Parts: sequence; structure tokens; C-alpha cells
Amino acid sequence: MARIIIALMLLWPAAARGAGPGAYYFTAVQNGAYNFKGGEGQLEESYKALQGMVKLADAQNARLTLLFSAQYAVYIASDPARLAELEGWKKTGHEIGAYHQGPETRAWDGYSDLPKEELERVRKEKRKSVPVPGRREYFEALGRLTPEIKSGCVPGSADEGFLAAAPAYEVCARPGDKGINEFLSVTGGGEKVKKRLSCFHPSDKAGIAAAKGAFSGLELGVYGASFKSSPSEFGAFYSWLAFLKGRDPQGLRSRTVSAIVDEGLLAEKEAVAAPAVKKTEKQKVQPRAETRKSETPRQEIPRLKPVPSKYGKVGTLVPELQLRRKYPGKGGYCGDGICDPFERSHPGRCPGECGR
Repeated sequence: MARIIIALMLLWPAAARGAGPGAYYFTAVQNGAYNFKGGEGQLEESYKALQGMVKLADAQNARLTLLFSAQYAVYIASDPARLAELEGWKKTGHEIGAYHQGPETRAWDGYSDLPKEELERVRKEKRKSVPVPGRREYFEALGRLTPEIKSGCVPGSADEGFLAAAPAYEVCARPGDKGINEFLSVTGGGEKVKKRLSCFHPSDKAGIAAAKGAFSGLELGVYGASFKSSPSEFGAFYSWLAFLKGRDPQGLRSRTVSAIVDEGLLAEKEAVAAPAVKKTEKQKVQPRAETRKSETPRQEIPRLKPVPSKYGKVGTLVPELQLRRKYPGKGGYCGDGICDPFERSHPGRCPGECGR
């Protein structure tokens, strides 16, 4: 007995070290509808990627939250081998959840409860007279995989009935989400309660680097990441799982989404509604009132007193000519440029005009 206690004491520090940081984490995998032309082949490739993702997670005891579209659920349930494989995933601790893309999204999965006219308006296209399947058919398809679904990602806002029937635990990666969860964001109450966890989508090298940095800075709380089961994101998923293994080798802090909520790992906090944005009316620019000429203030020009000019009126170039007009017959006015008889009879009088 003493040896068993000693062995447990020796193992305990290693387990504590294996737990890594104080933060828990969850990893979600979205499995889309592939309901487009040529989607069957891509769905098969997606399933191969999903098998590889689950195998990697099982190797380090990491638990995944696998979110399925109705089409993907039918693909698995229609084959006994695939259905048996999924049952094995459930036994190792992986969670089965819902993934539905609404009619206003680009990758709509074809399920909606909207009336035909409203659906045409949302899709901005004319629909055929054949009605589309609704949420009842959607959850019947998922019921072939598991009888109870708690977690899911149901993006969109147009189909209110579908949203109301969505799973209570939401893990959609929204724009701006960093994957850090310090509390559960709760909306509604009773059967309509919704509890949301932030989730980051590190689909490339830069995203993985950002996720590693955010997770490394956490000491408490929960970190969430999500990937798509496609060959294009398998490399990012592999890199993320390798990082988690270095921080938590035994997967002691790995949880599914429903386990995080049900175990009370996070405190609940009522979501604050975003403030309504008031539309401010643009003020009309008032045209400037035209100023009438009569209303234009006159500029006072100072009046100057007239100063008499000794040279007569303005424009007289030679003052002597004016004097000759005033006193005709009199000469002897030097400076007029004329050598008149008077100046000639008096030599030296006007040397500039008659010379010396």
C-alpha cells in the first residue's frame, strides 16, 4: 500500500506539469454541406481529412466538438462503416454538434423555415415552386448521429425560427473573436437561453501564430479554436494540435464545448445588447441669401479739400504757354524753348534758348 502511495506521489507532479497552463481549451471542427455541383467528391475528401483530425486528437487525448451539417450527417449515417466509426469517436469523448448556414450566407445548406416570398427576398433570386426543407428535417438528419445535441454553430439572422431552435451552446467564429473566454455570454432565459463561447479560426500560418500567442498569455479561462474538415486546413489543424501537445501532453485541460458549460468552468454573464445606432439626418445646407445692391453697405470715400495748382489745370505740360495766353504780347520768359525778339534784343538773357 505504501508503495502505491509513493508511486502516486511521484506521478502527481508529472500530471500537474502535463496540465500545462491554467486555461482550458476546446477545439471545434465544422463539417459543411457540400450541396453544390461537384460537391460529392469534395465531401469524400473532407471525410478523409476529418478522419485524420480525429486520429491526431486521439493520440494526445484531445477532445473535439464535431459540428455537422444535415448533408454530412446523412453521408455518415448512410454507410454502416462510417456510422460505426462515428460511434467510436463518441466513445473516446468527442462531441457531436450542429452546423447550419442560413439562407443569407454564401454557403447556404438549403434548409430554411422562411416563406417562399421572404426566402426569395433574402436570397435575391427566384425560387422553384418546390418547398425547401426546414428545421424539422434538419434535426431529423442530425438525429441519425446522436439523440441529443447541445452545441452548434448556426450563423445568420434572417431565419428567426431556425435560430430559436438552434442548440443552446454557440461556438461560431465571429469577426473580431480572439478565442479568449473569461465568462459565458448568456442571452434569453428558460428554454430560449443561449450561451455563447468566443472561438477563433486560425486557418493559416499567421492565424496559428496569433492563436499561440493568445493562448500562451492565458492563465485562467478557456481558449477556443475552430477549423474546417478540409484538406486545405489540415496543416493548420496539425500545427495547432502539436502546439497543444507541447502545453498539455496528456490532454488534461482539453474539453468539449458542452463539458465546459456543464462543468461550470466559466462564470455566466448576461450579454450586453449593442447600443442602437441612431441615424443622424444630414442638415440641409441653407442657400445664402442674395444680397441686393441696395443692401450692400457703401464704402465711405474720404473727401479731400481742393488744392489750387500754381500751374493751372491738370494736363498743362508747359507752364509758360499758359502764361503767354494770359499775358499776350509779353515775352522774356526763359524756359519756354523759344528765342523770341525780346530775348534776342537782350543778349545773355536766356542763354539756353538764344545762346550767348
